[in-house]
Amino acid sequence: MSKGGKDSKSPPLWATRFLRWYCRPELLDEVEGDLYELFRRRVEAKWLRRAQLLYWFNVLMFLHPDYIRKRKYYPTNHTAMFKNYFTIALRNIQKHQSFAAINIAGLTLGIAGALVIFLLVSFELSFDTFHPQADRIYRVLTGNPDEVREEGDTGTPTGLMPVIENEFTGIENVAVAYRLNPAQTQVKINEELTRELHIYFITPSFFEIFHFPWKVGDPKKSLSESGQVAISEALADKYFDGDALGKRMKLNNEYDLIVSGIIQDTPLNTDMPIEIAVSYATFQQKGGYQAEYDLSTNSYHHTYVLLNEGTNPSEVETQFHATISKYVSQEVADEKTTHVLQPLSEIHYNGDIGSTNFSKRSISKSTITSLSLIGFFLLVTACINFVNLATAQAVKRSKEVGIRKVLGSTRHQMIGQFMSETFTLTLIALLLAYLIVVMVFPYLPNLLGVTLDISWLYQPLTLLIAFGISLAVGVLAGFYPSVVLARFRPAATLKNTLTNQQTGGVNLRRGLIIFQFALSQMLIICTIVVVSQMHYFNTTALGFDKEAVVVVEIPESNPSTLQALRNTTAQNSAIEATSFSLNAPSATINKWWTGYTFEKTPNEEQSTEIKLIDEHYIHLYNIPLLAGRNLQSSDSTQILVNETFLKDNGIQNPQDALGTIVSFYGLKAPITGVVKDFHSLSLQQEIPSVVMARFPNMFQQASFKINMLQASEAIAHIEQQWKEIFPEYYFTYQFLDEDLATLYEKEQRTSRLLSLFAGIAIFIGCLGLYGLISFITAQRTKEMGIQKVLGATVLHIVYLFTKDLLLLVGIAFVVAAPLGYYFMQQWLADFTYKIDLAWWMFLIAALVGLLIALVTVSFRSIRAAVANPVDSLRNE
Repeated sequence: MSKGGKDSKSPPLWATRFLRWYCRPELLDEVEGDLYELFRRRVEAKWLRRAQLLYWFNVLMFLHPDYIRKRKYYPTNHTAMFKNYFTIALRNIQKHQSFAAINIAGLTLGIAGALVIFLLVSFELSFDTFHPQADRIYRVLTGNPDEVREEGDTGTPTGLMPVIENEFTGIENVAVAYRLNPAQTQVKINEELTRELHIYFITPSFFEIFHFPWKVGDPKKSLSESGQVAISEALADKYFDGDALGKRMKLNNEYDLIVSGIIQDTPLNTDMPIEIAVSYATFQQKGGYQAEYDLSTNSYHHTYVLLNEGTNPSEVETQFHATISKYVSQEVADEKTTHVLQPLSEIHYNGDIGSTNFSKRSISKSTITSLSLIGFFLLVTACINFVNLATAQAVKRSKEVGIRKVLGSTRHQMIGQFMSETFTLTLIALLLAYLIVVMVFPYLPNLLGVTLDISWLYQPLTLLIAFGISLAVGVLAGFYPSVVLARFRPAATLKNTLTNQQTGGVNLRRGLIIFQFALSQMLIICTIVVVSQMHYFNTTALGFDKEAVVVVEIPESNPSTLQALRNTTAQNSAIEATSFSLNAPSATINKWWTGYTFEKTPNEEQSTEIKLIDEHYIHLYNIPLLAGRNLQSSDSTQILVNETFLKDNGIQNPQDALGTIVSFYGLKAPITGVVKDFHSLSLQQEIPSVVMARFPNMFQQASFKINMLQASEAIAHIEQQWKEIFPEYYFTYQFLDEDLATLYEKEQRTSRLLSLFAGIAIFIGCLGLYGLISFITAQRTKEMGIQKVLGATVLHIVYLFTKDLLLLVGIAFVVAAPLGYYFMQQWLADFTYKIDLAWWMFLIAALVGLLIALVTVSFRSIRAAVANPVDSLRNE
């Protein structure tokens, strides 16, 4: 090349003129020689002709802002600028495909996890918020004055509503909804027996308080008389092809009903799902209704009030006190029983109140907060990955930055360019995250324990939130790397003299990795503890046998009929024992609590659970008898008690309790036997005092102990005999252990959620480690080459890389362990029977985190260690 050709170290005349015209004067003296030297090396390496060099100069010149403005190649507006940014972003993504793929994968998982959590949290927070008068709607609770707000009963006396209507002030409207026990309720439609879950006796005023629109009919007319019923739109289509008005149905072989209205299907986000609404007048006329106020309650009998505008709930609660004082006694109102108002906005979030709500599911506000924090941390960990990977790539892109700055790009323009690349990656990740959520949506009900409507994914608010999440992620992930890249000095980039501090600082990246793995290991610890607690629930001895027991609700408690069922089922060898009772030893329905007085302390009334059993009950469930004898078929007023009953009454020796009198429910019964304590409630609660009596006319459940090797034969025989004895009733059965598992449904859901999001956080954390090891290998490539030339083995080089990063994982565990211990201690505090936090749980979490980190780091470091040192030293 003439005038400074291949061997010349001074630029040719044309290059000098071009540089002096194109570059900013203040940068020219500093970079002219370096820039030419860079161009010269590029030309030598690729053996380009002078024409190719001129073409490359012109391409760079074309991007110069001043040149664009002077020559008017493009209009000087933001649209052109952003279009240019977007084009360059796509080119860089295509050029650095592995870098883009890792970043997109991390961002996609983070956004997808956050989107699922957002859907779940927004679903839980939306319960019954669609009622226009929701802020003035309250549910009445009943209970002890000191505990009613925390542990009250949702049931109210049947005579409370007329008292409120006639005597209370400050209340605009009052309504009652009495849900029938689904396990004991059946309907007969078109001569077909079926069982629906959500059947209520409802007053017409209920639909004036709550916003549940009707498709056909008017609640004031359609539910004003006895024998009227309104059904949901879904049931109308299911049984009557939509033409349901005037059609007849029968409830529990007792209530003849005529369809007088059709209710629009209630939304998923309500605690009062309604399928069949029977007029409350039907219940009033058929028995079981007490018109005068007393303290008899049923947990399914709920009373709701709509307060006047500006009425303070405490003003109404004082009137409850006056009512109890008037109709019962002042002493009861002051010390034993009261009513309070629970806001509608709290019903879904208080699982400690009685039977909670009609949907039979609740969630605490603390759980919602925890889920929200997990979603936030998933996004943060994804952003940390981007920062690590982007700054790790800073060295590779430093010359690009230097050239652009030499050619006139300002710092703000460089930040804009790199932010545009981040937003492009984030937009791609958002689209992929949406696709993933859509694909897994059908599996979310089983995974999360809730049923979501997929249309929520496409609602404007959800789309706006998703876009907002991606925008926030773009800012969090892209701003710092953009600033780091934009502040490079051109001379340093072109001379390869960048330092770690100039590329973002290794210490910052290490701190981010510690944060990521601390979060991941804390989630691992929480998952291990929750799974261990669930294992404890499933394996702890309950004090009775729950295996191989089939439970069937019985429609009639006639002793002769039940004896006939026992005789016929006993003929099958697959059925080992049969017992009739009110409920199982530990049951989710048919609970009966009452007050009692003990012979030795007649002035102290206490509370106990009543279990109505027959003489085969403790044998079938294998409940040990500590003293006395079992109940017999001839016993009518004798009872069994448990150990806790004795403790509550100060008796140490079970033999001393035999023959003493217990007064309850208007009866006086001697204790004929003492049984060992068993868990009649969930393991979250203490074992209560239990009295077991034999009242055959009140049995509601049959229990069958079967041979599991012949389970199908046994169940078929039970069903056959059932249909012969109860031909007008619907047959269903359930294994007791499956029924008891529903007691811990909330904990099971927590376990699944923690496992899922811990897995996502761990995977994202692995990407973060990969980003850091990529940065380190990029910085120390020549060092590895020299060490290999000097005889270092691959194992030694891998050790040099892994020791520092494994130390980071160890530091992360030191941070995560006390946090995990604290949060799990708080969670376990809600359980009476629980595991102890053992050292091995934390050791497993540490080993899992260490193993995951080791595999991730080894993969990248081994790849770098086996590289040919000639490639890394070629340019030295």
